Amino acid sequence: MGVMALAGLSVSAQAQSIAAAGVSVGVTVYGPQGNEVGKVERIDGDIVTINTGKNAAALNGASFAKGANGPVIGYTKAQLDEAIEAANQQAKAKLDAALVAGNALRGADGVSVGTIKTVNEDGTIVIDGSSQTFSLNRDLFSADDQGPVLRITSQQLQDALAKTAAAPAS
Repeated sequence: MGVMALAGLSVSAQAQSIAAAGVSVGVTVYGPQGNEVGKVERIDGDIVTINTGKNAAALNGASFAKGANGPVIGYTKAQLDEAIEAANQQAKAKLDAALVAGNALRGADGVSVGTIKTVNEDGTIVIDGSSQTFSLNRDLFSADDQGPVLRITSQQLQDALAKTAAAPAS
């Protein structure tokens, strides 16, 4: 599920809009026909995360309106779950296409951290870094239009690798 940005609305205006729709953590959100969609799991600025019981979706606060029973969105539970699952499938396909030996890898900050050496059957990815070769679990990766990206910054990776190198062998 993509998160939409609203140009021209300040964060405080959007926060007021969220509050005016009755959106708060733990509140039930309803669909256009009044059926339950899910519960508000968290609110980060103008982004509201709804948990349907099957999936979680981050929606822009402008997606909510005040309804008779509580906040309302334009999706039924089935439609929202379907949209989330379709987005997850697209993201997985994009990641599969990006995790290929020889592809350059960047940290979340855009800084190069090495090249993918191998993609193992067990879900680990071996990286040829600038100073060492290391492996990471697949769940630490995402992909954008430029290729594979770590979900952590290059500095966080360096710090983790330094801690691992400094840890005494057991």
